[in-house]
Amino acid sequence: MMNLEDSYAGNGARLNTNKKRRARKEMLVTSRDSYMSGEDAMQEIFARKRQRSGEFREIKMADYRDRMGLSFSECEEYGFADAELRQKIKDGDIKGGFAGDDMSFPIWSPESVKDAWMSVGRSNQNTEKLQKNIIRLAQRHNWTNGLPDSVLKRMKKGGSGLPE
Repeated sequence: MMNLEDSYAGNGARLNTNKKRRARKEMLVTSRDSYMSGEDAMQEIFARKRQRSGEFREIKMADYRDRMGLSFSECEEYGFADAELRQKIKDGDIKGGFAGDDMSFPIWSPESVKDAWMSVGRSNQNTEKLQKNIIRLAQRHNWTNGLPDSVLKRMKKGGSGLPE
């Protein structure tokens, strides 16, 4: 069986440092902390780290999904959490709508208006059509504060808000 120190660069000095650091943390749990031992405390710490990394992974995937402008069926296929949100928007349980085809670019708040506007260029759909739909949905639900300042200035001058 191969020892982990054999495969680690630097003859395992970094592994030993981490072991010492872990042991110091375990020693912080005293006998007065009768609810758990040092080993149990470390297990709880690692469980919290795993939970945070899972949450971070979901946030990262949501960002990727929004930037790529995936359709509803693609979100269902990949098992994204917002498939339920998109369904609620479609059913009318949540006010909002979709700026893109096939339930892509969901808009349900001023923040989602901003996110959708920033994601338009990364999609393979017609940019002008998406921008018109985003502006239309933002005006319909009074979420224009989610639009960029340049768009709001063009709209204030009486234009459509679309870039020239």
